[in-house]
Amino acid sequence: MFLGRVLVEEFQSDVIEWLRQRAEVVVVNPWIAPERWDHEAPRADAVISRKGRITRDLMEESRGRLKIIARTGVGVDPTRVDLAAARQYKIWVTNMPGSNAVSVAELVFGQMIALVRHTHEANRAVKENRWGDYLNYLGTELAGKTLGIIGMGNIGARVALRARAFEMSFIVYDPYIPESHVTALGGRWLSLDELLAESDFVTIHCPLNDETEKMIAARELALMKPSAYLINAARGGIIDEQALVAVLRECKIAGAALDVIESEPPRENHPLFSLGNVLWTPHLGAVTLEASARGEWGAAQEVIRVLEGKRPKNPVNLLS
Repeated sequence: MFLGRVLVEEFQSDVIEWLRQRAEVVVVNPWIAPERWDHEAPRADAVISRKGRITRDLMEESRGRLKIIARTGVGVDPTRVDLAAARQYKIWVTNMPGSNAVSVAELVFGQMIALVRHTHEANRAVKENRWGDYLNYLGTELAGKTLGIIGMGNIGARVALRARAFEMSFIVYDPYIPESHVTALGGRWLSLDELLAESDFVTIHCPLNDETEKMIAARELALMKPSAYLINAARGGIIDEQALVAVLRECKIAGAALDVIESEPPRENHPLFSLGNVLWTPHLGAVTLEASARGEWGAAQEVIRVLEGKRPKNPVNLLS
């Protein structure tokens, strides 16, 4: 007997097959077919979401049928899931802590190397038969530089460990962890202002909430070195985008690597697109085979757990 109807995105086939043995499964890509996603979500008993948006209106339209929104990633972006509405309508929201920590940490170092060694521009030069332009791509080393880590959770800690392997020193701002947690890994715990002023690279690994929204704005960006780079693989809303455009356009910082943006996907004429010192990826920090498998399997198991009448293991919201 099937436990209910589950709306999922395009996940790995073994996860889909496992779910189909236990529930009716509807597969929709919310980017390609957003209208169908919005049509199916209120008609499901459970939703497994990587990127799909579940709004208050969809929860209300569900009229009590929807029991759980299981996120495959480590966070719950408030632009993707309305947590206040989920509490009101008594819908579980779960995530998968730690599932993508390695993948995101590795992307950060890939982006830092791409920024300082100009690999994307150099690749284009070779393809355009401009081999002799190699001196235009004079780079810098990561070794000996200071990496500032904002947020020392699962991802931030792995970034810190990799910084040591690259012979970098690291400093951390995280008001919710003890200084001893940082010093034990060989780093220094600083205030946000001190971190921004000292870092050669700043990488963000904190959640987006009322406290962190636009935490990096014009005043904070002005503290950074002109030679420094900013990497954001957390949430777009943590950075004030207008302020970031201004400092990048005026070369008041060297550049930025952005895996996230405040509104995803960004509009076609976003001012950051016109800047040559920005390196983009489309929110793929967790898009590896290993991280996807951990997140998708974990979310699928949470859904079946709730449909069987049990409590989920990783609730983001606590229902009375």
